[in-house]
Parts: sequence; C-alpha cells; structure tokens
Amino acid sequence: MFQRNFSLAQVTSLGVGGPADYFIQPSNVDEIILAQRFALDKNLPLTIIGYGTNLLIRDGGIRGVVMRLAEPFAKAKVKSNFLTATTGCLFSSISKLALHHNLSGLEFAVGIPGGLGGAAFMNAGAYGGEIGPLIHEIEFVQNGEVGRWCKEDFSFSYRSSRIQKEQHMTIVSQVVLELLPTNKSIILEKMNDLQTQRRSKQPVEYPSAGSTFKRPTGHYVGPLIEKAGLKGLRVGGAEVSCKHGGFLIKTGESRACDFLKLISIIQKEILEQFSVELEPEIRILGED
Repeated sequence: MFQRNFSLAQVTSLGVGGPADYFIQPSNVDEIILAQRFALDKNLPLTIIGYGTNLLIRDGGIRGVVMRLAEPFAKAKVKSNFLTATTGCLFSSISKLALHHNLSGLEFAVGIPGGLGGAAFMNAGAYGGEIGPLIHEIEFVQNGEVGRWCKEDFSFSYRSSRIQKEQHMTIVSQVVLELLPTNKSIILEKMNDLQTQRRSKQPVEYPSAGSTFKRPTGHYVGPLIEKAGLKGLRVGGAEVSCKHGGFLIKTGESRACDFLKLISIIQKEILEQFSVELEPEIRILGED
C-alpha cells in the first residue's frame, strides 16, 4: 500500500523536493482510514498533499507518512444545485462540471491548478471569488473515523480555514458545494474572460507554485516586487517572473533551497524598502 523513500519532486509543479519516508495515494475513504490508523499506530507524522501546485517541499523531504489526494480519489456528482466531489478532483474540472449543469459560483476556479482538497484547505480564490462561501458540507476522517462539518462549523478567512488549524488530525475527504442555477452562456462568458486575463498576466508557460505571497493589507504583491526592482532576479534555476512579480518560476535546474533563498531575499528587500512584511501563500514543508 505504501511506497518507501518516494521522491516528492515527482508530484509537485516545481519538480523539487526530497523524499517521503512513506507515500500513499488512496483511491477511497477506506484506504484513507487505513493510512491514518497506520500513522497513529506507528506514532508517525502524517502530511496531506494534493496536486502539489501551491507547494514547496524542502530538499530533505518529509518524515513519516505523506498522503496524496489526487487522481485515484476523484469522483463528483451533481444533484439539483449541489455539487458533491471527493477532494482528489481537480479544481478546474469541478468548475467545468458546474458549467455543464448550468451552475454558477465556480467560474473563478477554471484556471486554478490543483485539487479541490487543496482549494478547501487554503480557501483558494481569484478575481473576487473564493471557495469558502460556497461550501455547504465537508466530510472528513479523524482518528480513523468519518465525520462531517456543516456550514456553521467552518472558519474561513483570507487564504485560511479551520482545516489548516486541524490538519494534523483531520483529512478532508469530500466537499459539498452549493451553487446558483444560471444561464450557461453567462457562466461560459465569465470563464473565458477570466482565462484570458490569467494567461495575459500570469507566467503559465513556466513551472511555478502559483502566487507565492499572500496579499498584505493595503498593497498588491506584484507591484511591490516590481517597484523594488526584483523582477527577473534569479537564484539557480529559480526566478522572479518578469510577467508577474508575485510568481516564482522554474527556468532551469534548481533545488528547493534556491526557491527558499529567493523568497528570503524578496521578503528582506520588501521589508527594507516599504516596511511591508510578506507572508508566503505557498505551503512550505519538509526538512532542509
């Protein structure tokens, strides 16, 4: 069931990072429960990842068990205006499924890479939309048992959720989204517009981990980095995108330490020049 010393660089968009001691990609809830119980019984840390599109894993890798919720655990269905999906579903695919059923609310997700689980974990959003307000119910596995949160139990804020606070105990397995019936042509027009904006403003032609930093109050990250003269700055194969300063891209051979050093340089320069602290939006996991 588990793979030993699995290279996590294979399952992240940046293609960097060290190994996992134990690695598993479950295909159903029973396998999630078994893996969680294994970690509990062996007193091993358990780390949950998805498609690795907003993730930087350090070069030393991750100790204990790494569970990847992705393709094998991807099922979705629609009933009335409720879309139910397992957390291994691609977020963009869920957006297209909603379109197929004339349901609005997920247009912003059409170009966001990564899985539904990661989107719920970080309350993903773009262009004025967020997943948090759309979630009607969450199914999770905790201590080897299945439980549910209803809307009143959630605690979503900007790029944050209750799931993050309880991530060492809670594995989200399924999400129910409440959407709004709308004319398909209106939904499609908005999705096409957002796709055009995304391609014109973001470095989609290079490997990246998405938006690197959270937006600080009263500022936008891209313009701050541009004003600081940091666009195009490189450490090894890690580079600040010239297209959008808020993205770090992989332009050649690189290691996680290159990206970590670049992040540190950016944070230091922005703090010194503008007295603004930048907090990473990407998840940074593992050992050096």
